[in-house]
Amino acid sequence: MKPTQKQSTNVNGPRPPRLAGLLGITVEHISATADVTEATPAVILRGAALYLQRHGWHQGSLYADDRTNPTPAACIQGGIGMAAFGQRIPADAMEHNHRAEWRDYQRASNFFSDYLTMTGAKPGPTDDQEDWEGPTVGDWNDEPGRPYPQVHAALLGAADEYERTHAPLPVLTLPGGENA
Repeated sequence: MKPTQKQSTNVNGPRPPRLAGLLGITVEHISATADVTEATPAVILRGAALYLQRHGWHQGSLYADDRTNPTPAACIQGGIGMAAFGQRIPADAMEHNHRAEWRDYQRASNFFSDYLTMTGAKPGPTDDQEDWEGPTVGDWNDEPGRPYPQVHAALLGAADEYERTHAPLPVLTLPGGENA
């Protein structure tokens, strides 16, 4: 499949959305005002929620099969990986941790973990447990009896929380002209 946009070589600069092609989303489906080039944690988490909705949620491992299906059911981490990389998390992803996709994956995963702790869904450390890492997102995902709607709602809630807490500050216009 050929890219429809010129690929950026700048790892910190704009890139076309990786998940869009994987989900069959075309440019016509994307709002003209949407900034589709910035892969914020909110964008990645919403992409993961959409991926799990379309391809299925899984418990027990990142993906539900042995690499034969390009779009398998996935756990939360696998869904975040699909949204960040546009494919399964590459086996050598950690070795190439300078890649923008790895950074996007880590930022979204870390924010989701923090969101679960903040909302009380996942316990955080007590005062005497400074080095305690507690249950992981994978542990939360794999908890027996966890319903899919809770997973979906948590991903979307975390995306909303990221946007709420990372909204750009308004530009103030001073009296007497534009920022006189």
